[in-house]
Order: sequence, then structure tokens, then C-alpha cells
Amino acid sequence: MKGDPRIFMVVTTFHPVVGGVERQALVQARNLRERGHEVTIITFRHNKAWPVQEIIEGVPVMRVAGALLRGREKLPRLLQRSLYMVALMIMGWVLWRLRHSYDLLHVHQFSLLALPTAVVARATSKPVLFVLHSAGAPQGSTTPHKPLLIAGPLDSSASWLEVSTQTYIGGDLENLKRMGKLAVRLTRSLLASINTVVVIISSRMKDYLIEHNFSFLDTQFIANGLDIDRFHPTLVDAFDNERRRIVVCISRLSYEKGIDVLLQAWYLIQKQAPETRLIIVGTGPLQGQLEQMAQALAIVDSVEFAGLQQDIPAQLYRGSLAVSPSRWEGMPVAVLEAMACGLPCVATRVSGSEDIITHGVNGLLVEPEDYQSLAQALLVLLRDPELARQYGRAAHSTIEQRYSLEHITNQYVELYRRMVGRKHELIEDTLSAGSPVEPLKV
Repeated sequence: MKGDPRIFMVVTTFHPVVGGVERQALVQARNLRERGHEVTIITFRHNKAWPVQEIIEGVPVMRVAGALLRGREKLPRLLQRSLYMVALMIMGWVLWRLRHSYDLLHVHQFSLLALPTAVVARATSKPVLFVLHSAGAPQGSTTPHKPLLIAGPLDSSASWLEVSTQTYIGGDLENLKRMGKLAVRLTRSLLASINTVVVIISSRMKDYLIEHNFSFLDTQFIANGLDIDRFHPTLVDAFDNERRRIVVCISRLSYEKGIDVLLQAWYLIQKQAPETRLIIVGTGPLQGQLEQMAQALAIVDSVEFAGLQQDIPAQLYRGSLAVSPSRWEGMPVAVLEAMACGLPCVATRVSGSEDIITHGVNGLLVEPEDYQSLAQALLVLLRDPELARQYGRAAHSTIEQRYSLEHITNQYVELYRRMVGRKHELIEDTLSAGSPVEPLKV
């Protein structure tokens, strides 16, 4: 094969839906194309207003199965799932039809997408790479499927504390497991028979694969990457002006992100440091409840819900500290972004954050849901500007050395070439032995 492998990136949702997975898919695809690689993103068309094909930041995007998925959320749950399964079959058919347009499939999330993409990879002898983005809640977690927001000093029986939106605690593989043991066994069998690599983005995810009996796969550790040309410290010292009293949180407003935990911590902080302010950037299904919680805690004057913002660096430059109160994560891009901008971070000890942050060196770690410790850690840095400065410099250095997009992209390019090279070696070995390539058995 001449030149670099052509890549189809497959992702369940994509822009204008914006989350960690979607942001990583776009920045990786954009960076690869800027280097001259041929990359196309293929995703589902969840909204009829989204075009079937478009170019986003120089990256070609193709959306499929729009007739099945648009407006699906208004239907009964069983019908929603049935339509999604048909959409997965259409995704597989499109990948088969376009099989001559790519050399490797790069699938974001090790989820139900594994089934159709593995079938196509088996039928076409194309290598497929899966990125495991979420290991869900830790094993043994008591998190219920219909959880409650932390009440703190509030009435814990208040109905508005109940989380009514669906909460996924099982990580990427949850929906595959819900399809039943037969679907899981079929997926394992398919993956064992093809040229497959699973990329984990945090050290904790290795255990997740072992727990779900996917440890037989070739597993590679490649973290999320960040464009350090876009995210970098400003020349203005954050601790010499109004910024020194401001904490910034970039997050989706959903249960797993733990914003209710942060608000309870902020209630404690306001009692000791009433001059401080909290800026929460992002939207999500719990926004109304979280705003109600701020009202109930009487901290609304010190908390700004800034909503969805496109210029994330500008939002980070508004403060001197960043916080990530998640209950669980894969690898939080928001932590990478804040640290790259030279902000010290206080984060929960969850997947990803515990890899990026070295406690007491470039940030501080606390246990999930422990809002008292979260408040204390934030107060330590708010009261000691020199320590915060020291952590901020170390944080920026960590991202520059280990998590720059260039560094991470180099690792992916090397992996792509190895996988495509392995495919051709297998074909050549088979042909030289005088045996035909084994056909797909249906």
C-alpha cells in the first residue's frame, strides 16, 4: 500500500453535540488532515436539521440513518432501542459499501458500535481500532440507576433532588451488555478473529476490560491529546488581579459530573471566603435542578451558570483555579484544558484525573462525592497564591510534555501503520502458503 492509511473515524454522536468524545474525535481528525492524512468522520444523523454531509474545521463528516433516529427520544423506550439497532445495521452496510474508501476503522467508544464494525472488519479484512472512552462508575459502586443529588444541609426528601434522566454507570460496554449474553459472545468471537486493537485512555481502564472478559485483546495506552497552541497560559498573572478569587468549572451538567457535589462544597467555601466566585461553563439535563440547588443553598450571588461557550480558553482565563468534581470519568478533557492554560486543578480521584494530576505536585486530588474535602482543597489554593502559581506552572509543563496533540497523534499514526502493515503481512503469509483467505462464515 502506498502512502499513509486512509482512516474512517466512526462515532455515535458528533458536532453540533459537543462532549469529550466529540471534541477528541474532531481535534484528532483535524490534526491528522493537517498532516496530510485522509480522514473522514462517519456518525449518526440524530437531527433532521443536521446535513447528511458537511465539512467541519476541514474534516469531512458523513451522517447516516437520519430517517430512523430523528425524533426517536419521543418514542417508547423499546421502540427507541429497536430503531437504534436498525441504525447500527445501516452503519455497517454503509461501511461495507464504502470499504474501498478507507484502510482502517477508528471507532470512538468501545460500545454497541463494536458489533457492526467488527462484522465489516471481518468481511473486508480491514483492521479496526476501538477507543475505550469510559469505564463508568467504579466496580462495587452503590450508585443507583435513579440517583439523588447530594442534599448537604438541604431536606434530603425534596423531590427535586431526584435525577430523572437516564444515568449510565456501566461505561462504554453497558449498552452491549444490555443486548444479552449472546450479543456479547458474538462480539468477543468477532473481535478475536480480526486485526483489532483497543486503546485505553487511562490506566484504570485495563481493569475494566479484564472485568468484562475482553482482556484477550491487544490493548494500547494512549491518552487524550490537547492542542497546546490553543490552550496555553496568558501573560497576565492570574493571582495579581480579580481572577485570583475566581474558580472555573468546565463541565456538562449531568449526574456523573458531580456539579451538585461542587455546589455543596461552594456553600462551605462561601462561609469562609465570601469574596470568591464560581463560574460553571456548560449545559446539560440537570441545569434546572442545579440552579435550584444554588438558590436553596443561598449561594446564587456567587455562582455564575455561563451556559455553553465556544471559546473555552477565554472562559478559563476568567479564573485562577479550575475544579473537576466528577463522580466518574474516562479522561476529562476539561482537566487537560485547564492545566494547559496554567491553572492548578482540584479534581476527584477518578479515571484519567489520577493519571494527569500528581497530588501535591501539579494539583490536588480528593475522593468523589466528598464535598467537605473538595471545599478544603479549593480553600488551600485560594488562600495560598504562591502555591497555586507553583502548581499551575507544573500543570502546564505536564500537558506540554505528555499530553500535547502532536505527541498523541504521533502515537496514533504509528499504531495505524503497524495495524495496516500487520494486515498486509498476514495476507502475504497466507498467499505464500498457497491457501486462500478464509471467507466470512454467515
